[in-house]
Amino acid sequence: MKLQYKAWALVFAIVGIAAGSAMLGARYIVGESFDQLETDRAQREGERARRVLDQQVQSLSATNRDYAQWADAVDFLQGRKPGFMDDNFDAGNLGYLRISEVAVFDAKGALVTSVTVDDQGHKVAVPVARIEPLRPLAREVLAPSEPLSSIHTLRVADGQLDMVAVAAVQRPGVSGAPVVGAIVMVRRFDQAELARFSEVLMTPLSLSFDAPSHRGEELHLEPVDDQRADLHAVLKDHKGQPVAELVLGLDRSLAEQARVLTWQGIGLAALAGLFASVLLAFLLDRLVLRRLQKLHHDVKRITVDGPTAGHEVRVAGDDELTQLAEGVNGLLTRVRSDAEAQREAHVRQEALQVQLMQSQKTEALGRLTGGIAHDFNNSLAAITGWIRLASEDLDSTHPSHEALQQALKSTRYADGLMRQLLAFGRQSAPRLRRLHWAALIEETKVMVSAGLTRDCELVVHYEVDDDEVDADPTQLQQVLVNLLINAADAMNGKGRIDLTLGSVELPPGHGQELTAGASGLPDGRYLVLRVRDHGPGIPHEHVDRVFDPFFTTKAKGRGTGLGLSVAQGIMARHHGSLGLVNGQDGACFVLCLPASRRDEAVASVTTPGGPGKGRQLLFVDDDQSVRHAWAALLERKGWQVTRSRDGEEAWSQFSQTGKHFDVVLTDQSMPRLDGVGLAQRIRATNAPPPVVLMSGHVDEVEAGLLKTLFAAVLHKPVDPTELDRVLQGLPLPEEASVNPV
Repeated sequence: MKLQYKAWALVFAIVGIAAGSAMLGARYIVGESFDQLETDRAQREGERARRVLDQQVQSLSATNRDYAQWADAVDFLQGRKPGFMDDNFDAGNLGYLRISEVAVFDAKGALVTSVTVDDQGHKVAVPVARIEPLRPLAREVLAPSEPLSSIHTLRVADGQLDMVAVAAVQRPGVSGAPVVGAIVMVRRFDQAELARFSEVLMTPLSLSFDAPSHRGEELHLEPVDDQRADLHAVLKDHKGQPVAELVLGLDRSLAEQARVLTWQGIGLAALAGLFASVLLAFLLDRLVLRRLQKLHHDVKRITVDGPTAGHEVRVAGDDELTQLAEGVNGLLTRVRSDAEAQREAHVRQEALQVQLMQSQKTEALGRLTGGIAHDFNNSLAAITGWIRLASEDLDSTHPSHEALQQALKSTRYADGLMRQLLAFGRQSAPRLRRLHWAALIEETKVMVSAGLTRDCELVVHYEVDDDEVDADPTQLQQVLVNLLINAADAMNGKGRIDLTLGSVELPPGHGQELTAGASGLPDGRYLVLRVRDHGPGIPHEHVDRVFDPFFTTKAKGRGTGLGLSVAQGIMARHHGSLGLVNGQDGACFVLCLPASRRDEAVASVTTPGGPGKGRQLLFVDDDQSVRHAWAALLERKGWQVTRSRDGEEAWSQFSQTGKHFDVVLTDQSMPRLDGVGLAQRIRATNAPPPVVLMSGHVDEVEAGLLKTLFAAVLHKPVDPTELDRVLQGLPLPEEASVNPV
């Protein structure tokens, strides 16, 4: 079909549809359907009003169920939480929740307590006259023959409408837990609530408590005059019995609107004819002339910019012009594919050349280190021997004894450096040990503070407690030292170096960024150490070369360019990664290591000894600084310490990990589960270990519980010597007496 015919057919169709629709709407749809529209509107408004009111009742019921399914509510009814009502239902909270009355019944339906707020804003007991109608509702959820978790209903009392919610109180998370009582909440639908409800519905309304004159109809529209009609919506209780009516005032302005719309429809028909004439000229111009101009413009641009510039010929439609444009685009695609194939071949050739150069550098490094390793290790062995002789000749209290011990550490570190250079050339596997990364960081911090980082300040942030990794300690320390020295050099020896130890899960969750350098790592939990300096950052032109062997921007004699390439090789052989985040305010190197699998084939670097002698200790405290400090002290004494942030986490580690703990050392005041609760759970197990309470809130625990649950009680602050004495005196779990100390 020709384009001209297409345009005429489309114009005539649009004119006919527009004019016919306008007349039909004006004559029939608007005029004759007004009555039905008014009825439908009243139906919707009534249903919306009852639905919104039901939502408020459901909200009150949900609030009531939240309190009823709370362990504190169970403890209150069982006498273990006397402050439950004062803590949760003060005057401010009742006002915020818009609750008029609260009553609590025991499992037999007897009133335990009630609370409301009087006209002066004081919290008082609910009058007996208002309590008695609530008692049957409470007994409905307490009746064993009809177990109901909750009831929400409406009632009329004292000439007002009340929303009532009743919920059974049960221990949360326990299947088949017995009902220990019921909580009843009442919200009075007074004038303030009625005004608020009117604002929500944006419709004036009132309540009617008279018997309805229209039997059997839940929604009934009663005209008042030509301007207004009242819609009566019946409200029912939970048993389906009518209790009151919502009366909504609706306007009757639809008739006037219908007349206006009729005239608007006639005007629309007139405008449709005018629109058709304008549309005819527009379509002819757009479907023919503009398409030809667009085709000419695209071909001219391709001629000027060349076929590989990425331009295409775009002509919408399905006719001869479109087919011509598709033919030109096919020719351009063939030309571009040939050019892209040539570029890819060139890129592959350059990549092979780079790989060859990298391989030659690595081979040269291996030959260099192999040539000097023998003589260097002989000299290092001699130095180590003399230092050990001197250390044995001196008493441990001699001022130089500690210096000699540090010198021995440095010789071991130097030996590790040489072994790592050899490993870089040979690509040998590391000797894995299970170790605490935080402890290795602290040891490295002491080593480099002796002058390797000059006047820089090292600031360490620990964001995780479980910091165990399977790694070669010498190789991992080599990586840390290289990064710290580079950070100090970047700031000319003055400034702050931040080390932050955290953890991530791969793959990252929705909306989380992938850790730098971790794109090729398998899924799982990883420990991440970020080493950040506050220097000028790495120049943009050097960012892609920082991990190349022998590449360095340092002055002659200050570096060989091997540090970062060696560090990257170490992290790769540990199944981790080393990434870089560069900015104008400094460079941040990101080390990623898989969290320890606790494989028995991987030895631990912690050496049993001292008072702990390798025994397992579960240490529970919600203060991070306390956990780190005391865990470090206990580990120095030879204890194998497992750290927990609260009682619930400690119980999970005790009952689910399969570890055999010899001692549990716990704080008292902690979120989720306190020290007494944890001790009660542990004492209920077979052959429980001794539990020691170390807290500044010992006075809050009953004396009887202190004697029956804990092997020893220590008041914070605790002297380390006293803690050692208490822990040494504790028997093993199988030797522990059933009568605690």
